[in-house]
Amino acid sequence: MTAFTQADFDTLDGLPTADLHVHQEATRHLDRILARRDGQAPYDWAAWRRQLAEQIPPGYERLRNVGTVNPVPLADHDESLFVARFADLLAEAGAAGAHYVEVRCGGEVILRDRFMELFREAERQVRLYYPHLRAEALAIIMMWLPPDRIAAVAAECVRARAEGLAGVDFLYTPYNLDTDWRPIYQLAERFAAAGLGITAHAGEVSPANIAAAARTPGLTRIGHGIHAAYDPALTDLLIQRNITLECTITCNTFFGVFPSPVHPLRTLLEAGVSVTLGTDNPVQLDTNIKKEYATAARLGLSRQQLVELTRNAIRTSFTTAERRAQLLAELAAVTA
Repeated sequence: MTAFTQADFDTLDGLPTADLHVHQEATRHLDRILARRDGQAPYDWAAWRRQLAEQIPPGYERLRNVGTVNPVPLADHDESLFVARFADLLAEAGAAGAHYVEVRCGGEVILRDRFMELFREAERQVRLYYPHLRAEALAIIMMWLPPDRIAAVAAECVRARAEGLAGVDFLYTPYNLDTDWRPIYQLAERFAAAGLGITAHAGEVSPANIAAAARTPGLTRIGHGIHAAYDPALTDLLIQRNITLECTITCNTFFGVFPSPVHPLRTLLEAGVSVTLGTDNPVQLDTNIKKEYATAARLGLSRQQLVELTRNAIRTSFTTAERRAQLLAELAAVTA
């Protein structure tokens, strides 16, 4: 993708953005924090991208490398660094005009003592500089963990709902092939009963699992789901069940997980599918939510359609009803 110009960003003209699909990138943000503290250069992700593009063809195999590099050891025992890495993520989003962000927290970070309290502290610190920003935390349920660990994470998600945990995101193996969703359905019923929002990764590298994800109890969104654009039956299913897709253009394009040379975002919109935008792994891929909106504009989306992406994000967010109303009112005021 060619470099952005100022004209690309001028098309946004102060438009509020929202990021519904961003991973915590724990060690990557920590690397940046430690590099600034010690006066050193952070890990060279541009070189990583070049090497990956040269050595591995686009598609599922390239995507599998997304989490293989951790530039520094995780230091979650250090409370100040734990807060700082979330603040680093949220500050970047706020600087890019985000009014709302949902952060997906993988591993077993949800089991950390006082997790939600520390996440809220990071949000509080960032809102001193970007008062328009609201953030929520989601826990990733990694279905390949041992059953006892899945049970522990699930129990903590239900307990943490009362402390403000907004939702859960299901990840599973095999990711590129149809898998057994029965264990996911059982957990989803429990999460939905607790009032947690539910999303799941599906349809990023193939049409596999889109239909199964759409039928998950309580699920209202799917992470990626872009291969539905090539199957009218799947687009119809998403529309019928009122499922919103979280599209991450830069990520999908770099990893080359769709068959067309052009990202299918417009195809999905024109089919009537509800779509939002996300950054996925912005440190690794050198993006932010403003760049994602500018890329959507390059794909031909009008300003009105970009506004609708933000409205979709707020409408399908896992935040509180009060915050959702405030965000919609702010969007209306800015875009009137």
